[in-house]
Amino acid sequence: MTSSKKEQTPSENGAKKWKIPPDRVKSDDCAINVGRVIEDGEITDAGTPYYVHIGEWVEVLPCRSLAEIMALSDIATDAMNGVDSLRQLCAELSRRLVGWNWTGMDSQPLAQPFDNPGLLETLTDDELMWLLGAAKGEETTEARKNA
Repeated sequence: MTSSKKEQTPSENGAKKWKIPPDRVKSDDCAINVGRVIEDGEITDAGTPYYVHIGEWVEVLPCRSLAEIMALSDIATDAMNGVDSLRQLCAELSRRLVGWNWTGMDSQPLAQPFDNPGLLETLTDDELMWLLGAAKGEETTEARKNA
């Protein structure tokens, strides 16, 4: 993830006053890989990365619910229940993503993610994985460079 340092900032959507300030995470390093090749469960060709959210950001509440943790655990342990677990994960993640200025593939603004799990389900797998990393507070590439 190549975002810059997280900043605590009030949400610009103005609709809610959060008891815990959300972290703003720059999305410059969110890449969608096109042409990825997976053989026998391993990536043999990463494909071509397209950085589709340069100059954009997400705001994330810095605390996870037990339901989010359980959905992640379900995904990891129960492949048969993967779709339901992914839906539950999108639902839980949408409660932590309190704002963004993301645009879609057509460069038009996307709806706000807060409490909008159906919107998260329309994202690519790479975008969802990036959001999970941002929500987990993983150190970004730019933050490592600045250290």
